[in-house]
Formats: sequence, structure tokens, C-alpha cells
Amino acid sequence: MGFDSLTRRYFIKRAGQFGAALVLGENILTRNAIAQATEKSFEQTVFPGKEKMTVLSSKPIVLEMPANGFEHFITPTDMFFVRNNIGMPVIDINKWSLAVDGEVNTTLRLSMDDIKKFKEVEAVVTLECYGNSRYFFKPKTAGNQWKKGGIGTARWKGVRLKDIIEKAGITDKSKHVVFDGADEPFAPGAPDFKRSIPIDKALDPNTLLVYEMNGMPLPVYHGYPLRALVPGWGGSAFVKWLITINISEKEFEGFYMVYKYRYPKSPVSPGTKVSPRDMTVLTELDVKSIITRPIDGEKVSSRDMTITGYAWTGEAEIKKVEVSTDLGRTWHKAKIIRNGGRYVWSLWEYKWRADRTGFYVLMSKATDTRGRMQPLHQDWNQDGYLYNVADKVGVHVV
Repeated sequence: MGFDSLTRRYFIKRAGQFGAALVLGENILTRNAIAQATEKSFEQTVFPGKEKMTVLSSKPIVLEMPANGFEHFITPTDMFFVRNNIGMPVIDINKWSLAVDGEVNTTLRLSMDDIKKFKEVEAVVTLECYGNSRYFFKPKTAGNQWKKGGIGTARWKGVRLKDIIEKAGITDKSKHVVFDGADEPFAPGAPDFKRSIPIDKALDPNTLLVYEMNGMPLPVYHGYPLRALVPGWGGSAFVKWLITINISEKEFEGFYMVYKYRYPKSPVSPGTKVSPRDMTVLTELDVKSIITRPIDGEKVSSRDMTITGYAWTGEAEIKKVEVSTDLGRTWHKAKIIRNGGRYVWSLWEYKWRADRTGFYVLMSKATDTRGRMQPLHQDWNQDGYLYNVADKVGVHVV
């Protein structure tokens, strides 16, 4: 599948060149080279094209956006988070195609040229890992310990999934859409990464198949040559490296649907283990805000400051953001200075004057147009999904 494997020494020497190619979405890495790179990169906290990232895992590759990534409303590609579940694939675009099969009238096999004949659509969409902010759950939960950087906003370009499905033709049995990518498990017999979404979400005109990110072909890290874009839902629904779309009568029953990416049907006490049969598949994101300035623990020399941050939600829009500077005793409305609208985070600010020097805890909470508000206490679950407690940062006014 591709080129001869590269030695570790050669790969690291050429890291800058490879990084540029990765951003362009060129397929130049073999499976062995990727394995060597992940091993070496974990030691050096460096991945080609992602040198600014925080490495949470090297196998599979999991990279968190650094704090200064929040300085950009559109997240630069080299700062955009990466969450892989299994091995990153090698794809020869000259041999690649997308199959559309299952409960359809006509089975399709589409090349990239075929896909680009459909009406092109561009959309700015915020993408968040379901496990973002898992680090803050108490007690700790298993999984990658994301802080706030398992999120990013990009300008995507592609075609509507609806148009492709309708070309294949749906039937009365077309109830779910199963995405399968070219990524492969690390060990024989290990589960493949497949996810499904209901047909109604698949036919939503906002649900896309995208081949560009921030004006360039999808980088390898982000699903080259084609990935799903399922706005308002968590990252696992945005399946990468797509090769098959199967239209099914039933929700997919694979490992990553039945045992992973599930949430308790009712609240549980922290530390309680719940059987998968007592959980439901994760779908849309919850309402959430974070403070990006000042950063936690920062020393500020002026009593006058501007508190800034982002707020986002699932299938609604942000209605308001409130800020507290006294541990939640009182709340004040922040100003939304860039409203992202549906499926895009909104940038907000609150101008504040501290009444004294000393230590303060700043908090933010958002409310969306469906009336959902960030809670003050965690909704603990064993896999650490959907953490959205009102954000807190400590600041020293000196």
C-alpha cells in the first residue's frame, strides 16, 4: 500500500518537508513510517505539521490544541486538534473511491472527480471531541485527558451528503447511514471504527462530505481525501478517510456504537459504573462556554481587564453568556462580539475592574436558544463525555 517505509532518522530529518505535505493533504506516509513517527514524535512532543500541539497519545494519534490556538476564530490547521481511534491509513487518491450501498435503489462508486460534480458547499463549523475537558471530571475517568483544546473551528468545503444519498435513491428501509473509513485497527481482530447517524441527520442540508479544510485539501490527519461533517454533534460522528457509506435499516451495532461513545440514560453518582445497555448513543453536543483570557493562574498587573472566551452548543444557537468574578454569587451578562450562529462558536468578552488586588476565581456560563444552561456541577459519567460545567479560571491581580 504505497511507498517503501522510511527510517526514523530520515523521517525526523525531513519533518519540516513532511509537515508541509501533510497540511496540503498529500499522501506520502507509509504505515511503517507513521508508526516510526508516532514513536519518535511522542518522545519529542512533535508530529510533522503539528509541532505546536500537545501530545495526549501517539498510538492512536491524539493531539490537543495549545492555549494560544484560541486566539484565532478560525483555528489554523496546524493547531487543529486530532483524535484518531485506530491507525491512520495510507490512501492512493488514484485508486481511492467512495462506495454508497445498502438500502438504496442504485449502488454508487464515486471517484473524487465524480463527487466534485455535485453542488459545492462551504461552511464554517466548530468541531469538538465528545471527551473534551475530560480532565476536569472528579473522580478521574478513563480516556485521553483533554483540557480545553479538544475543539476547533474551520472553514470546510465539500458537497451535501443529502445529494449523494438521493442520487443513490433511498427506500422505506433507509433509516441509518453507516460511515466507514480506510483507517485500520492496530491488531488483527480488533474492532474497526465505524459509526452511524440517523437518516434524518444525514439528509439535513448542513451535513456534508468535505474534501477541503481552511482553503486546502484535507490534511492526512483530518481525513484526506474525504470525511463526514455532522454539525452540532461530537467528533466521532465526523468519520475520516471515508471509503464506504452504507444505508441501513438499523443503527450500526459495531464496537464504537455499542460499547463506546455512549452516555447514561439517567444521572449517576460519581464513580458509578454503568452497563452499555443502560446508556444511549451520543449525538448532539451540550451548551458550553470557556474562558480563554486570562489563562488559569495568570498574574495580571492591572485591575482593569477584559475577560474573553467562546461559547457553543449543539443543534441550537448561543443566546447569552454570563460571567461571575465572585465564585458564582453574582452573574453579569457578557457581550457577544462575534456571533457564530448555528454550529459555530461565538466569541464573547466582559470588561471588568477588580475592586482590590489579590486572587479571584472567574467563571462563565452560557445559555442557548433552547433554554439549556451550563450547570454549576458535573454530570459525571464513566467515560468522561460532554463535560460542560461552568468554566473557572483563577487569576492573581497584583
